[in-house]
Amino acid sequence: MELRHFAIYFTSILSYQRKISFISRCPTNTFQKLPIGFKMQRLPFLLFDFLFFIGFLSLFFGETNQKFFRNDAIGLGVFLFLIYFFWNLRKRKYSFRSFFHLLFVILLSNFVFFKLAEYDPIQLLPEKLTIKLTMFFWAVVLLYYHAKSSEKEFLTFGSILAVLPCFVTSNFMSYPVVPIGFALALVIRYQDSISENFTWLLLLSTAAFIYWIIKDWYDDFALIRILLLFEVMIFVSFARTWKESMKQIIVDGLLLVFLINAIILAVKMFLEPNFRISNYREDLFLIPVSLIGSNSFLVLGLAVYSIRSENRFKNLFYFAVLIFASLLLMISVSRISILSVGLLAFIIIWSQRSSSVRKFLSILAVPVIVFYLIFLLYSEKTLFDLGTIGIRFSIWRLHFFSTIANAPLFGLGFNPEKIIPFLDIRYLSLADFRFVQDYIIHFHTFPLAHNLYFQILSSVGIVGLLFFFYFLFIYLYRFVKGYSEYSAKDRLLFFILIVWLVHEFMDFSSLEVANVFFWGMVLVGVTRINKNENRQTKPIKPIFSKTFLVFSFLLLISFSLRFGFVEQSIFKYHKDVQLSTFYEFQPKNNSLVKKIENKNVSLLKNWKIQFLGARYFFLELALAKDTELEPSLLVQCFQTMPRQELCAANLMTYVLKQKNMDNAMTLSRYLLSAKDPFGIYTRDFL
Repeated sequence: MELRHFAIYFTSILSYQRKISFISRCPTNTFQKLPIGFKMQRLPFLLFDFLFFIGFLSLFFGETNQKFFRNDAIGLGVFLFLIYFFWNLRKRKYSFRSFFHLLFVILLSNFVFFKLAEYDPIQLLPEKLTIKLTMFFWAVVLLYYHAKSSEKEFLTFGSILAVLPCFVTSNFMSYPVVPIGFALALVIRYQDSISENFTWLLLLSTAAFIYWIIKDWYDDFALIRILLLFEVMIFVSFARTWKESMKQIIVDGLLLVFLINAIILAVKMFLEPNFRISNYREDLFLIPVSLIGSNSFLVLGLAVYSIRSENRFKNLFYFAVLIFASLLLMISVSRISILSVGLLAFIIIWSQRSSSVRKFLSILAVPVIVFYLIFLLYSEKTLFDLGTIGIRFSIWRLHFFSTIANAPLFGLGFNPEKIIPFLDIRYLSLADFRFVQDYIIHFHTFPLAHNLYFQILSSVGIVGLLFFFYFLFIYLYRFVKGYSEYSAKDRLLFFILIVWLVHEFMDFSSLEVANVFFWGMVLVGVTRINKNENRQTKPIKPIFSKTFLVFSFLLLISFSLRFGFVEQSIFKYHKDVQLSTFYEFQPKNNSLVKKIENKNVSLLKNWKIQFLGARYFFLELALAKDTELEPSLLVQCFQTMPRQELCAANLMTYVLKQKNMDNAMTLSRYLLSAKDPFGIYTRDFL
């Protein structure tokens, strides 16, 4: 009953939005004549928004290694808002709600750039001036769209526009789902009509997400992937009902922030003394090159789809996006991305009805193909180098057999690469074992699937993979069935989706932020094309849609607070510990270890571990090295943590520092040898 009452209270606030907007626009004497009960309805609305805003600021003012940048981000946001506020105050064009939302959106955007500054590896200009200039420019973009759009439209898409930088620079952020969660919470908060956005399928999908969240509760990185997919699902549910102009604003913003990031990367590369465009790099300023290639392909598709014959200025912008996306595509030397672009170009040329246009595009494609082939022949990684293909086959077999042998129906969870290396590998051949082991040692990472379909299989099992193919078949069936009714522009979206599915046979990590959100934007367009079929689906009852909104809102906010607290704890002790791929955290040499000998261990046993998860626990364990609390935490690790191999590795490290512990040494070696077949933790000891 309490959940239902809270749902009714929350949605009553949503239903008062139009009334409150009317109050804000009314002259003072008009408002004074309103009934007392009507004026009192404004109090829950203001209290809710105030608490929501304070919760967001608590993350902004948390622990960080960039305190001066944070102050600049907040100061710049407030300064630009005040200038815009006083400029428009006399016009009485906007309500109080609109101005408050704009302030929230600007600070949310600056929060994204603040998080980028914490992990900025490029440093093109001193004092992170590049990020500050981009932050200033993006705030101006938000002000521009606020002035250009109606109040209702900006309340709908403004927060999404604020977090678009997350989707092209996600590799610089530990928890990108935090600002995205706040953005979607604002979208939920300011929706006027909600029942038409949701169907029973959405509720069933939400039940599946709850199952996955419970299953991967302790693993932060698995939860990030789950919540990211959940956020994309919510975004698609709302955006499919938006006007086409609003959808195009989001696409243009996405392409614009991609172009800015691509220009920064290009300038940084060409300023390097030893830079060669034909050099192969495993990553480019901490961004995996295959991810750059995949994103570039999707950006190419969205840019081509957005081109309009009636707007030459915007077409120049799309053309610039195409140039820089092609540049990053070449530098990545991602063969599957280049082949996917070629396949998409062939489909576009082949589908042209005009023979003259088809001939022109065919002639134009010849020098481009020749240029790409010459580039690949002279690059360090050629198109015909099959070395990495063999490694991928071995990793695919590892993912397939591990899932079938251990969790065939529902998979291993959304971070399977951290689980698979510690399972029974008797079914894997010796050659495959050596390939995977060399990959782990060389790249110093867990074996990523490099394939969307094997990643889905190992994450959610055969049941999840069958559901994925079922929905994919439904979309493609509708496309083939109504092919003649679609325009060439509409067909292009389906072609992009189909070629991307081919591309994902060899992709690096298909569940990255940029990939999934770009794919979501394509899906929004595909949903619009299938709008006749969508009208046949019955929306769920209002009480269920309202309950879903309450659940989504609480889920996004609660996990934002959890991830925010963990990240602030990491920054708080960044001088004492360092990040580690296999150990999560390791204490730094000769550092001042956190003094927690007298700390109450029961706190860790109760709410902290249960709510904050394994990453926070291993942070505490790294801080407790060489203290009296370390053995107690090691015992607690075996009692509470699902990753027993990591507990055994930490026990082994502890035993090596002790004297007269031969029995414990033998036991820890046995535990590691049984749980660590690839020697991730044992190669340093055995």
